Amino acid sequence: MQIEDSLVQSPTPDVISSESFQRLLEISTLLSSTLNLEELLSLVLEVSTELTDSQKASILLVDKKTGQLHFTASKGGEVPAGVVVPLDNSIAGWVVQNGKSLILGDVQGDSRFYAEVDEDTEFVTRSMLAVPLKTSKGPIGALEVLNKTNDAPYTQQDVALLEALASQSAVAIINARLFHQSDLLAEIMHELKTPLMAISAASELLMRPELPVEKYRSVVGMIQGETTRLSNMTKDFLDFARLESGRVRLANEPVAVAAVVNDVIKLAQSQASERQIRITDDLPSNLPSLDSPLRLMGDADRLKQVLLNLVSNAIKYNVENGRITIAARLHGQELSLSVTDTGPGISAADKEHLFERFYRIPGSEGAEGSGLGLSIANKIVEEHNGRIEVTSTVGEGTTFTVFLPLSMAG
Repeated sequence: MQIEDSLVQSPTPDVISSESFQRLLEISTLLSSTLNLEELLSLVLEVSTELTDSQKASILLVDKKTGQLHFTASKGGEVPAGVVVPLDNSIAGWVVQNGKSLILGDVQGDSRFYAEVDEDTEFVTRSMLAVPLKTSKGPIGALEVLNKTNDAPYTQQDVALLEALASQSAVAIINARLFHQSDLLAEIMHELKTPLMAISAASELLMRPELPVEKYRSVVGMIQGETTRLSNMTKDFLDFARLESGRVRLANEPVAVAAVVNDVIKLAQSQASERQIRITDDLPSNLPSLDSPLRLMGDADRLKQVLLNLVSNAIKYNVENGRITIAARLHGQELSLSVTDTGPGISAADKEHLFERFYRIPGSEGAEGSGLGLSIANKIVEEHNGRIEVTSTVGEGTTFTVFLPLSMAG
């Protein structure tokens, strides 16, 4: 078999050694019992480098909506999140489209090699074995291993092991995704129960003929409030589900940062006034605008949603007559937007869970909301290739800071 750009024929089972076969059986049990997608992908990467004695491994999955290949996980020189690989002109794309494995002894000399990934990770790919992740409905992505130890060529046993692992992994990935969806649905139904039960109980009260007029009005007001709450929760659930599935397409246009901040303050002013909370801004004069040389590219409405969520939380969990400051700063090729409050602060233990869906800080379980606001905000920021950081001092207040990359116009 030629090593240089070799199309791999499906190997026979007896190519696999008894030791490797035993290892595959052990891994099969682990894969079938792991329903956390992140843990599952990490396990696949660990085992694939172990079985083939490779320096690095990557998993690329096809986005159902766009049809593009996304680097979903990597080990040994991590690939930045969100990197997209063209399906029509890449090694992984060829493997997915043809449903066949491929060995490359000289990756750098192959016209399909997507060199940008090596540049981003400062990793030099010399050789590669890539196999499709296939299910009964077709390929869902590709599994790659890179640079066999001592620059040895990939063998038929490597192909057999990686194809067997990929076959088990593809099914496990589909199962993990399905479990995640059903798990999310179960959590959503649990969250909906509280307002629905309140509306049901209030409706029964309204059926009582002896109910005083004052009580009647109070119950009607409660129904209206719970209905509004239910409507807002449902909107958040749908928003979160769309972001999770990748079905939301964000705009990629210049954003006027100061205008976004000013809009957020106007929208939040009424909610803040109810608790006598003052909102101020701290914005430098050189913030990116629509025609700035150094721009913030993204979706202005979605970024406004992020800031509005952070400000709304700062109002909700602040002290009476408290303060909120929205600040912006430029840090070279990066912009930061921070929301600082004078609330009770957040403990270190709670900070670790803030962006988990439906998480509420102990003692705030009765607060209105879907429990998805920060999860939605975090996903929107990630879609902009940014991040959110939190600093807090118990008894003094909390600062949420959004970091977003800037780019030169043109």
